Amino acid sequence: MHWLIKCRSKPGTDALREATIDAHRNFLDGYPEVTWYSGPLFSDDNKNAIGSLRLIEFPDREAALTYINADPYTKAGIFQAINVERWKPGLDVRQRDYVRKDGTMQFVVHCHDKADGGVRRAPLREAHLEYLKDFGGIIVARGPLLEDTGKQTIGSLLILDVADKAEAEAFWADEPFNRAGVYDWTTIERWRFGHV
Repeated sequence: MHWLIKCRSKPGTDALREATIDAHRNFLDGYPEVTWYSGPLFSDDNKNAIGSLRLIEFPDREAALTYINADPYTKAGIFQAINVERWKPGLDVRQRDYVRKDGTMQFVVHCHDKADGGVRRAPLREAHLEYLKDFGGIIVARGPLLEDTGKQTIGSLLILDVADKAEAEAFWADEPFNRAGVYDWTTIERWRFGHV
């Protein structure tokens, strides 16, 4: 199974993060085979770390929680919230294999469906996939978020590689699921390729 682990940092923890970063990186080095993507979330101006996002393989939620709770960042008290959700990769490309571009920024699009999201999704699935195919050049990773049994889609997750946030927002504005009101909420946040 694949999992999204999204952590939100407490305000004012930049110095603590810096003091813990070597231990954190050493911890990450213990999981090379299961880590698909790993990196920090930043404020829009790219000046302050506000959390982290990882896409990673574990057999179940308990194993994913055991992993993130053992991270030195977690142990140091840097995170004020940790969100773990099942994720299904739509592309078979990992961070180590992704060809980086010069002069671009990465953004994470994270969204959850409305209560009737499944009904809204069904007639738009082909249009959604075609749209993603048309914009394949800016999509690093993508895939649905699922409830833990994997039987129901509850949202979507994408990592984009674009010129700026305006390009990410323009892409998302015309995405068929988004345009049709599938999602209850969406965040578009600055992310950077981190240590894997």
